[in-house]
Amino acid sequence: MPSDGPALYAACLRNAQQIIDRYREVGDTAVDVGCARPDGSLVDTSLWVPGVPTPPAPVPVGMCVTGPGRPVVNTALTSVSATNPGTGAIIYEHQALGDGKSVNFGANGALEFGPGELTPGSSYRWRARTEYPRTEATALLRRPVDDEGAWSPWCEFNVSADAVDYSGLGDVSLEALTELGLRPDRTYSVHLSSRQQRLLRAGTDISRTRARMTLSGVRWTDLLVQLTGSAYFEDEVAAETGDTPQNSADYRMLVDTISAQLGGPHHPRLN
Repeated sequence: MPSDGPALYAACLRNAQQIIDRYREVGDTAVDVGCARPDGSLVDTSLWVPGVPTPPAPVPVGMCVTGPGRPVVNTALTSVSATNPGTGAIIYEHQALGDGKSVNFGANGALEFGPGELTPGSSYRWRARTEYPRTEATALLRRPVDDEGAWSPWCEFNVSADAVDYSGLGDVSLEALTELGLRPDRTYSVHLSSRQQRLLRAGTDISRTRARMTLSGVRWTDLLVQLTGSAYFEDEVAAETGDTPQNSADYRMLVDTISAQLGGPHHPRLN
């Protein structure tokens, strides 16, 4: 084997690839390959193992600003995106300013922030990179990509303090809340008769009711989804047993009544 220089490095790479290929199909086998000079000194891996080409960094769409001039968005359900000048999926990273804790998310399109991921009045930054290319035949003989060189610049934005706070949504679906036209951070009042109160207790997990009930938008959404589910369950049981459902029609009528009082649709689907 050559003592040093390009010929040695080429021989190292060629022999290492042969060793890896020999054990590629052998189960439960780990291959650790090094390369030494005739005098026994190890050759620096960076001299003979090729590096993975750095993919081109994605380009942020729209305004990309840092500092006091960062844009303000009016909703905590915003989205950001970058275009990919190369191939492969885009990896996004975002974090609250001053936090330092990053969240990574893979996507082929935009990075969409869901309920509770952003807080009104807070500031955030994000960036994107192209997923690293992989070559099956030489995957084990590649140095890591230049990580920082593959990222787009950081882009910052503020969430308006007046934006709706969805952090308390819990298990209630955003789709149901939106269909009813309710906000999670507001309360709404509904008037119920004695019979309607009985139906509400029978079809949901609420324990106490009164003629005038004031609950949050999240809680009303939860109760109407429960009533819809109770009506569906009764119909399914009746279809199997041949019996007549007891309250399913009344549950659905109560859903319509409460929804209308809340300012929502008269016949919400709430799937």
